Amino acid sequence: MTIGNNGEGELPQVGNSFQWSDGVSKVIGNHSVKFGGDVRRQRFDQTLYFDVNGEFFLSGSGSNSVAGPNASDFYPDLLMGLPDSYGQGSAQVENVRSTAVYLFGQDSWKIKPNLTLNYGLRWELNTPIADISKHVQTFRPGQVSTVYPCGGPNTDCSSETPVGLVVPGDAGVPGGLTQTYYKAFAPRIGIAWSPGNSGKTSIRAGWGMFYNPIEQLVLEQFSAEPPFGVSTFPVGTLLNTPFLGQDGATAYPNPANGILQAPRRQPVDWGLFRPILLFGQFQPKMRSQYSAQYNLSIQRELSRDMKLQVGYVGSQGHRLLATHDLNYGNPQTCLDNHDPNNVTSYGVQSGCGQFFSDSQFNVTLDPTAASDPNNPISTFHMPDGSTLPLSGQTLDLVGLRRYSSPQCVPTTGVGCPADGVPVFSSIFAQDTIANSAYNSLQASLEKRFSHGLQFTTAYTFSKSFDEASSFEGILNPIDPARSRSLSNFDARHRIVFSYYWEMPKSQFSGVAGQILNGWALSGVTTFQTGFPIRIISSADNELMYSFDFELPGEPDQLKPFKTLHPQSNGNYFFDPTTFTEDTTIDPSLFGRIGNAPRTICCGPHISNTDFAVLKSFHISETKRVDFRGEIFNLFNHTQFFNPDGNSSDGSQFGQVTQARDPRLMQFALKFFF
Repeated sequence: MTIGNNGEGELPQVGNSFQWSDGVSKVIGNHSVKFGGDVRRQRFDQTLYFDVNGEFFLSGSGSNSVAGPNASDFYPDLLMGLPDSYGQGSAQVENVRSTAVYLFGQDSWKIKPNLTLNYGLRWELNTPIADISKHVQTFRPGQVSTVYPCGGPNTDCSSETPVGLVVPGDAGVPGGLTQTYYKAFAPRIGIAWSPGNSGKTSIRAGWGMFYNPIEQLVLEQFSAEPPFGVSTFPVGTLLNTPFLGQDGATAYPNPANGILQAPRRQPVDWGLFRPILLFGQFQPKMRSQYSAQYNLSIQRELSRDMKLQVGYVGSQGHRLLATHDLNYGNPQTCLDNHDPNNVTSYGVQSGCGQFFSDSQFNVTLDPTAASDPNNPISTFHMPDGSTLPLSGQTLDLVGLRRYSSPQCVPTTGVGCPADGVPVFSSIFAQDTIANSAYNSLQASLEKRFSHGLQFTTAYTFSKSFDEASSFEGILNPIDPARSRSLSNFDARHRIVFSYYWEMPKSQFSGVAGQILNGWALSGVTTFQTGFPIRIISSADNELMYSFDFELPGEPDQLKPFKTLHPQSNGNYFFDPTTFTEDTTIDPSLFGRIGNAPRTICCGPHISNTDFAVLKSFHISETKRVDFRGEIFNLFNHTQFFNPDGNSSDGSQFGQVTQARDPRLMQFALKFFF
């Protein structure tokens, strides 16, 4: 349910790109040499409105939930005013700048009349995209900002300083937040050979490296975050008072107040922004994304107007941009808080559970826990990964993340926020750490226009794997390799047939000729296997509470995946009992990411034909009327979008809820004079 603007709101923006390029070519014998350069300067100014209305999240996982985590809907919690969490953002101005310099040299060497070798080298410099208004920040563990020191009436700087949050101008933090990469050399080589003397067959092969700069859209994630905006997601609050906990005692700070101004070198009342959730933090040693692309193809002329081509095409992506959480909740710390008799949270006896990573716990390390028949533990795991013996001491934990409260010493309570609200929540880093692999067999039969007919038939058999299909994909924070799966856009088989046919003219003339002559038919028919289904769980069974564009959580897969016919199975495209996130069915799910793959093959296929009828009515040499009639989805096939793959969506999990357009027809007349 959405009221008002979506999470992004409006985006008033102005963009300009300036380009200077030149090249020099020279033919030296059987070599064609070319050198050149290209310089680009990009400017992009906008005001980003992130989540200014706020948003509530309901999943039935809150401690006071009426519906419960396994409910089919969560309207009871909504009507009771008991959301699981609340998100609040704000607006800010961005003035993005970047510079690119490209240099290249290449040679086309005609070794023989039927053999040509092409080779070259390209160097690319893409400066990190930077906000010249300096309304961006990043996270460097242990470093304290000198540009925005801690101070203010609402902050205890001995416990609430955001140690690690730094901005351009702090020591070692450049304007683009990461290094400029100067080693982007891209060699390329290709060969073309026509065996024999007929010229009807050609064999081509090539390999090359291609770099891809980071797009401006990525920087939007940095905007309007502390101290330049609000990025707060408190847990267990109320619908009518979203910054007040359901216990009536926990009060979350609320600094939201329009577009925040943060004068540099002036103290910031940091305590108001807690818990700080940071999106899209560039890491200091990022390198340029690139792919190695390769192909081998054979072309054969079957007739004067028909060509057959078969080829192998592939690419390997390296250092691709992806998201991972630097500050996910430590699930083992939560699991060790297993005994409510020895654990209190905000003064009330309570064990740990889902979405509790930003909660406060007072834990007594009871030595008898080692002999607990239900859940024995021999040591206690701290949020930073260290362990403590069970010697009866009491710990003050303000958050269960590595950097929840950087100044807090749990064994003594020194430096721990007195109100129990941690300094940091998740810290999502953008880093060039993902990879991809695409390989395909591609074949096509093409007839050039002659005798009133042209057509192209193309078939692709391919497979694509990656850890994240875009920078919005979140990696498994403990083992990123486990995120590797079929790409979201993987299409195993795809056939496309397109054609244009001018129908033969009749022997009639005059009015009859005007009506019967000049007709043409065209169309495109596509058959494609479905895209992989993204499988995800939002229940936080993994106890990390790591929520960016999506969560890293997965359900467990209990049996082989099989598809169903939605029309005869209650709109279900697959059996939802194939997966489970219910910890009563699978207790081992509590504290780990499920074994289901990130994506699973495959969703509903595509079978579509678009058809058109065209006719020109010539009135005179300078005047004519064109008629065009088009039918989209000619055979009116039901074509579903992918089903719901979120196991936390209750009865909707596994169902198709949207379909592509049914048969549509449109007609047009155009008069030329």
